[in-house]
Amino acid sequence: MPARRTSPARPAGPAPLADPPARPGGLAGPEPLPSRGLAGRGLQFARTPFVLLVLALLGGGLICLLVINTTLATSAFRINDLRQQIVSQSQQEQALQEQVATEESPATIQKEARRLGMRQLQRLNFINARTGRVYRWKATEPGVAAVPGYTP
Repeated sequence: MPARRTSPARPAGPAPLADPPARPGGLAGPEPLPSRGLAGRGLQFARTPFVLLVLALLGGGLICLLVINTTLATSAFRINDLRQQIVSQSQQEQALQEQVATEESPATIQKEARRLGMRQLQRLNFINARTGRVYRWKATEPGVAAVPGYTP
């Protein structure tokens, strides 16, 4: 019988890779993998203050905008009220100016003088202080309108 040839046994899995490089200190072997639990937590703790800072800045910005908006709205109402006061006081001023113009007219002054009992003199008397002489003139001149307080 012929001799049987036997083949070397093949491994069932993939072929092993080359040996990893030696670690410092001359120790051979695979490097330990970092634990994801601790590294993930450290990264999470490092992000937390930044996220809180960003949220605090956004919240503070929104509060500032709310305060500014409220202040502007209040000022707008105050400006509107002041404008209405200006309009009403301008109307009141115009009414008073019309009243003064009406009461300054000669006819109104004459009516008020008559109501108070004042009468227009027919003759005007003037005294010369140096000589003591009294001069008498007519109060009205022909062709000149009689205006209270006017002396021709």
